[in-house]
Formats: sequence, C-alpha cells, structure tokens
Amino acid sequence: MTTGQTTIDVHLLGLHSQAEVNIRSATGGHGRGLGQLLQLDLDILAWEKALTGRPETGQLTAARRELGFAIYAASIGLYLHAYAGLRVFLELSFASVYFSANELHRRRWVADRADFSWSAALDENDGVMSRPFVQEFSETAAEDAQKFAKVAARCYRHCSQFIHGKLAATRLLPETLDFSSVVLADWLRTASDSASVVLFLLYARYGDELLSGPHQDRLAPTVEVWFGHLEEVRRRLGLPIEGREGNAG
Repeated sequence: MTTGQTTIDVHLLGLHSQAEVNIRSATGGHGRGLGQLLQLDLDILAWEKALTGRPETGQLTAARRELGFAIYAASIGLYLHAYAGLRVFLELSFASVYFSANELHRRRWVADRADFSWSAALDENDGVMSRPFVQEFSETAAEDAQKFAKVAARCYRHCSQFIHGKLAATRLLPETLDFSSVVLADWLRTASDSASVVLFLLYARYGDELLSGPHQDRLAPTVEVWFGHLEEVRRRLGLPIEGREGNAG
C-alpha cells in the first residue's frame, strides 16, 4: 500500500485493474462482435440525429446512452449489469416510438403520472410493431415487423432472467469480476439482435418520411446493410430483389 492509500482505495483500484484485464480479453477475443454492435449504435445515432427536435427523441437519446454503458459493463465483466442496461435500452427505444404516436401519454410519463408498458408496446394488435400500427407509417415495413417483434420479445425476456436472478441464466456468471468468453458472446448476440430490432423499428416508424428527404444519403445505407436481405426493404430502396431471402435474426 502506497502512502495515502486506504484499504478502500486498494480494494477499488484492484477491481479497476481487473476491469482493464477484462477489457483486453474482450477486445482480443470478441473484437468483431463488439465492432458490429458499435456500428449498429452509430447507425441508430444517425436516425437519432435526423429526429432532432422531436419530443420523443429524448427517450431515444437516453436509450443509446444506456446501450453505451451496457457495452462498457459487458467489456469489464459486469455482465448482469450489462443485461440490465440492455433491457433499459430496449424499453426506452420502444417507448420513444410509442410516444411519437401518443404525445399525451409521453407528457404524462415525463410528469410521472403514467407508466410505459413493454407488453402493450409489443401487443400484436396495437403495439408499435403490430401490422395495424406499422402500416400507417410504412406499408413495406409492415410485412416484416412481427418477425422483429418476436426477436425483441426474446431478447427482453432473456435480459429479464438475469435481472430476476433466474438460475438457468445466472449459473454461468462468474462469481467475481472475471472475464467469461461464453457469457460475453451470449450478451453480444443478444445486444446485436436488440440493436437490430431498434434500428428496424426506427425504419418502420420514420423510414417513409426520412428516406425521402435530406437525410436519405446517410440513412439508406443503414437500412440496406442490416436489412438488405428482406425483399420488402429492397423494394422500398429500389434494389434488385431476385434471389434475395432472409430473416429477422
């Protein structure tokens, strides 16, 4: 112990040192997955910037902030916290789109006079990825929206299992701040699926509007890269569709 250091300092700095070791292990063994997730985050940011000034954008900004913290938590070995942050990212992202069509609910939510319901947001008849909702904003996106809704539900449930301490999920978590390649790989798959869902949700809600305006050159590539395997997306972007098939993830 050096001069001026307390036992608390030593303890916390020891955790910090282990976190640095975990980051090196994470970037060394999972650099590709982390890179893909960071690119998804940047592409969501492009849509966020295009929506600047709209009331609901504040929730999308907060969602991306939580995703950033979750990426950091996963990289340093705080895996349970990373799953928790990922669930918040999903909730706030879906809330932003829900609020875009429900300004009164948004105002009441901001004033803490109403809650946002994840189950309602994913409702097959009225949710933000239901055909009745999506087709009012994008006929082409409505064709594939339910596929992504199912992915969102799966990711949210998986994250919730960690938050609630369900043994089937938490049994693989390290007991201390140690690196786990298996857990990080699982988190990265879940995070990439979640971010892809959010990006599709933004496309479904705002694509017809923003892909025909000044933001088209920046936003169209984000849609083509991640969803170019979907026939309706290719049709919307004016791309060849012969021999192209795919699924939501």
